[in-house]
Amino acid sequence: MSTNHISIDDARTMVIASEKAARDARRATHWFRVFVSLQAAYALAFTLSIDIAGVPYWQAFAPLTVATISIWMIAFRYRQSVPRNGLRNMGIALATWFALYTLMLDPALQLFGLSSPWWWVAAGMIAITPMLACLLPSSRR
Repeated sequence: MSTNHISIDDARTMVIASEKAARDARRATHWFRVFVSLQAAYALAFTLSIDIAGVPYWQAFAPLTVATISIWMIAFRYRQSVPRNGLRNMGIALATWFALYTLMLDPALQLFGLSSPWWWVAAGMIAITPMLACLLPSSRR
């Protein structure tokens, strides 16, 4: 038999403290959703600036690189509060976006001569879906 006896008031206090800790932990990971959304927005802006606005590749790639490095440095700084495998999944999603857009969608649209801006917007949205998929695991408790 256990000799530990906890009063009802002590048990209630412990439950309230654990619920507060759980709320604080969820609040601490909210920045990850912003991180994923910003990375997806930067990627889409890169796609649209090249294909719709006609910005030269390197002039669009430089701001994307600076912005990406900036938000990844912040993410590494707060890596203790990242959802499980969050940074790894975002790294894979970023690589997938780059390969999907650069090696598959952009050449395919140019090959078929699809020059309407709506095609490029659709290609950009399709390309960022791996990043947006990282939003779902970050919302788990």
